Amino acid sequence: MTSEAAGATRSKIVLGVDDLPENLAALRAFVTAAGYTFFEAAGGVECLQLTTRVTPRVVLLDVQMPGLDGFTTCKRLRAQESMRHVPILFLTARKTAADVIEGVRAGGNDFLTKPVDRDRLLQRIQHWIARRV
Repeated sequence: MTSEAAGATRSKIVLGVDDLPENLAALRAFVTAAGYTFFEAAGGVECLQLTTRVTPRVVLLDVQMPGLDGFTTCKRLRAQESMRHVPILFLTARKTAADVIEGVRAGGNDFLTKPVDRDRLLQRIQHWIARRV
């Protein structure tokens, strides 16, 4: 993983965090086809460990995960100096106004509902990368 991280430029790294392998596989297919380098974590704890070694350009974060949920993971990511300004996009089946508010309060930048549309997802990734040069 370290050699892969060394070969990838930070501007091209997208980190996907989801407890379901099929969701990670779909994210991987979407972002790698668009030319990004994809790193994945199967949950909040794995995500926090990975971000001590790799600083992604964008994080795609599920909300409903066992152990650390996405909101708690987001708060802990924001506590890491290297992750304070990295855009975090929540990808979730939860879509109430209260969920969106909780996501913003946790430090999230964007909120996309599942099933995620590939074109919309890539547009949001490009948007946040362009904003954070």
